[in-house]
Amino acid sequence: MKDIISHFSDSKDEQEFLEVIKEYFDLEKFEVEPPTKNSKLSKSFEELYVQYCASFSLVSQKTEKWASHRRLLIKAVDSAVATLIKIKLYSSRSKITFSAIDVLGTSASLVLERFQKNWATTLLYTSAGFGCLSFICSMFDITKTSFIMEEILKELRKDSEYLSEIQETLQKMYEFDRNVQKLFPHGIDARVVKLIQEPYTARKSKPESYKRVINVLSETSDRMQIFLSVLISNLRADPNLLDDKEFMTNVKDFAKSCIAEKWWNRMKHQGMLPISQKSRLFTYLNSLSRIESMPIRTFPLLSTPVWHLNGFPTVGAIFMNSLVVFDSYCDLIQNGKTREADLLQELHQTLEVEYKKIMDVYQQLTPYADE
Repeated sequence: MKDIISHFSDSKDEQEFLEVIKEYFDLEKFEVEPPTKNSKLSKSFEELYVQYCASFSLVSQKTEKWASHRRLLIKAVDSAVATLIKIKLYSSRSKITFSAIDVLGTSASLVLERFQKNWATTLLYTSAGFGCLSFICSMFDITKTSFIMEEILKELRKDSEYLSEIQETLQKMYEFDRNVQKLFPHGIDARVVKLIQEPYTARKSKPESYKRVINVLSETSDRMQIFLSVLISNLRADPNLLDDKEFMTNVKDFAKSCIAEKWWNRMKHQGMLPISQKSRLFTYLNSLSRIESMPIRTFPLLSTPVWHLNGFPTVGAIFMNSLVVFDSYCDLIQNGKTREADLLQELHQTLEVEYKKIMDVYQQLTPYADE
């Protein structure tokens, strides 16, 4: 047992390790065995619990602040999607109307030019006026969309800042950690804890012979994992503790205590709240929030007034406005859906899933749920 424990991280015979664990400890009995009534240890647990509650109060405040902001952000994203679709539908209908009038008027001016040049000129510039209205609708669509996306981005940045504050506060509970370490002669090795809590990482980095040990340990209950973490951490430093009944009792009682559960969950989540990878969405949102990044297909529309004002051939104006009509018609067929709206819908789903996961972690960490 001494050799296997002291070389736990380098063990090559996982079967031997498992057999020794089973030989010395009745794992099934441990799960159902009630904790002993140790007044001294119980007092230490109570003091730790009070300290944890005091330290966690700041985490709780920051979490409530973040949760409130996240709920508002989710509603804002949902509202933004509806607004973007509405803007796209209205602007598309307007552009079809104004650009179609421009096309018809400009075409008619070509015919009238042979008979009534004055009428043709009047009709041409009247059509150009409608073309300018189409241009204004397009600019309104682009500018409003840009402002909406920028507003969502600003709130998303604030949301990320709130989350970072929560993680930093969790990581700063140093005094609580030190007092937990003092419960045992050699503390609790964070490397052993990480090995058991993050089996997927360990499976990739450890030899094939070691993976079965990790699998077995990671599939046990949390309190069994806590028990083994404390046990292995101390027996690696002093294998003789295996025969120390008081030590063994303290380890078992700690593993089954409420404070151990909170400590274990905090170790699991303090540096890695289940935050989804929003980098791709964030980058894409950032690019779409800028007017200079408007889609290339809007350029023909922006050029429309220029054809008239600079005296370019009217055939060019007819062609460009025809493209605008076609483009707007395609938007109507898609019911006003745009890549911005699609991206925000994806963001909405991501934020909701992330919110539920983080609140689930919060419930695992908070001491107030037990009161």
